[in-house]
Amino acid sequence: MITLTYTFRSPGRINLIGEHTDYNGGYVLPAAIDRYTYLTFQESDHFESYTHDLNKSVTFSIDGQRETDTWANYVKGAIFHLTKYVKKPIKPFKIDVSSTLPIGAGLSSSASLMVGIIYAISKIEKLDLDRERIAQIAHEAENEFVGVNCGIMDQYAVALAKKDNFLLIDASSGLYEYVSAMGFPKITIVDSGVKHELASGGYNTRRNECARATEMMGMQFREITLDLIESKRKTLGENVYKRAKHVVEENQRVLDTIAAIKNKDWQKVGELVKKSHESLKNLFEVSTDEIDFLVDRINALENVYGARMIGGGFGGSIIVISKSDVSLQLKEIKDAYRRQFGIEMKFYPVKLSSGVRKITQF
Repeated sequence: MITLTYTFRSPGRINLIGEHTDYNGGYVLPAAIDRYTYLTFQESDHFESYTHDLNKSVTFSIDGQRETDTWANYVKGAIFHLTKYVKKPIKPFKIDVSSTLPIGAGLSSSASLMVGIIYAISKIEKLDLDRERIAQIAHEAENEFVGVNCGIMDQYAVALAKKDNFLLIDASSGLYEYVSAMGFPKITIVDSGVKHELASGGYNTRRNECARATEMMGMQFREITLDLIESKRKTLGENVYKRAKHVVEENQRVLDTIAAIKNKDWQKVGELVKKSHESLKNLFEVSTDEIDFLVDRINALENVYGARMIGGGFGGSIIVISKSDVSLQLKEIKDAYRRQFGIEMKFYPVKLSSGVRKITQF
């Protein structure tokens, strides 16, 4: 009997601008990158998954019970929610997981894994699910099974991305459009080495504070003006006020960035990226000393248009937009960072990639 094996490639993502806006019905501007989760499926008589990154293996049944190992819940949760949607059991597979995408670096390794699993099984089993639906199932699984109250941006970016394009997503309507990145400056990702765990960090707290803002003002963020936020500052309280101000201003920065990209005004793009970081640091308060140390030094480089933290916060990565290669300067910053914090920083140039796809069958 021949046992079929299938391999799929699922990208990570960056978000140029629009941080903590997706779960607030706002605008985001992500893109997939050429760092991937690789998933190999082999037909089996039971479900089993092995991750090379952690050198761990788990055997599991498809039910609503969480596994002890956190990473296994991303695999199991994706399959469990897929079976809920299609209302039929999925035949078992051995799933081998490897990655060139760093875990906990704010590049959506979780969405890459979950979207990849759901896409792969839908293709193998011929379930006839479109990419939007796959993203929505993955989003539900991460929210409900894993327990991270994330927005839809990460899953949409992994599922729907096109090479050399950003993806403008309107999270209030679910509509999206592609924004050409032809001619865009160099993009480098700096991994701070400070890992974030959103489920146990301050991410859900920030989301609750944003929900409190809309509840107290009786309207959604897209209807709220800066003047209204200022007039309600005392009523909102300082923390909720700051979160709301960030979201409203960040939404406008997304639209301004798209206009700048279309005009190929890279200086303006860089200014907006810098402003986004200042807001994430001072208003949304999700940066860290380590991240700020890096961002301040990178933004001081002559050939850098702009840099900011990306992802949910509390560590993770930084996106750098530059006129030319910044490797030599980043090596110097890396040494200073090690001396200051005793942490190894990594960096790598990235290109904008297409979404999840099958690469082999044998």
